[in-house]
Order: sequence, then C-alpha cells, then structure tokens
Amino acid sequence: MRNVAVLLLAVLSFSACKKVTEVKQVDQAFSAVYSLSPSGWTTSDASISYSTTLQVPEIDNIIQSGGAVIVYISFDNGANYEALPEVFDGIAYGAVHSTGSVTIDLFALDNSTITPPGSTILAKVVLVDATPL
Repeated sequence: MRNVAVLLLAVLSFSACKKVTEVKQVDQAFSAVYSLSPSGWTTSDASISYSTTLQVPEIDNIIQSGGAVIVYISFDNGANYEALPEVFDGIAYGAVHSTGSVTIDLFALDNSTITPPGSTILAKVVLVDATPL
C-alpha cells in the first residue's frame, strides 16, 4: 500500500509539471539598394552643397523611435560600400533620416562650389528594427 501511495504521489507530481515556453521577440534588419542618378541631386545654395531624398516608407514610427537607419554608398556599382558619413575625393557625404525618407547630402570640405557625382552611384539603406531598452 505504501508503494502505491508513493507511486501515486510521483505520478501526480509529474502530471502537475508544465513545460514553460518562453517567447522571445527577434529583432530584424532589412536593406534596399537605390540608384542615385546624376540628375537626382539638387542644390539650394548656389552649388555649395547638394542633396537627394530617397522615399523609404518602411521607416515608420517604430524604426524612427527605437530602431536604426544605416546608409552606405558605392561608387563602383556595389563592389564596395562605404558607411556614411564619409569623405571621398574631398567631398563630405552624410545622411539624415525621418519617418518615410532618407536624405543624402554632400559638400566640399573647403566650402567651395561643387558638382554632384557625374555618374550613377548606389546607396544601400539598412533598417534595424529594435526594441527600446
């Protein structure tokens, strides 16, 4: 009888155990490559600086408030990418993002007038979805 009670207690103990499943949110990163044509650059200060704006609707309020936007440019059709900000041939390139867009700008380090790139360059925009701490 005592063995039956111990066996019954053991069975009840194991049947009361429940597997705990922990669900973790996995943050993701996404990227897209854009072609920046020579005609897409605009100036508003007599050729001291230029900019072009990319429409990136994936930059939503969640990315804007807790994620990250990283921008790279390539002058060799994607063989190499350089992270912005970057200086290339005396021209400083930078990027600013807001909800829905990324603006890439450029200006000469010596504040002289410049011309925008004369050929198509590539811009890679990487969006990192992150949970704020």
